[in-house]
Amino acid sequence: MSTDERMLKVLEQTLTQIEELNTRLEHIEHDLTTLDSHQIDMNQYARELVYATENNNIIG
Repeated sequence: MSTDERMLKVLEQTLTQIEELNTRLEHIEHDLTTLDSHQIDMNQYARELVYATENNNIIG
């Protein structure tokens, strides 16, 4: 195997590893986006509970 062939093989392996890492990063990004969305929802629910409790205290 010539030097060029070995270099090409190493470059192909490196590219494969980079693609695998990109896929893993995409999954992590998706998971973080999902967590952010859930956190925003939970914050909204918490605000609604506070408003409902305050209104209940005023009315009741």
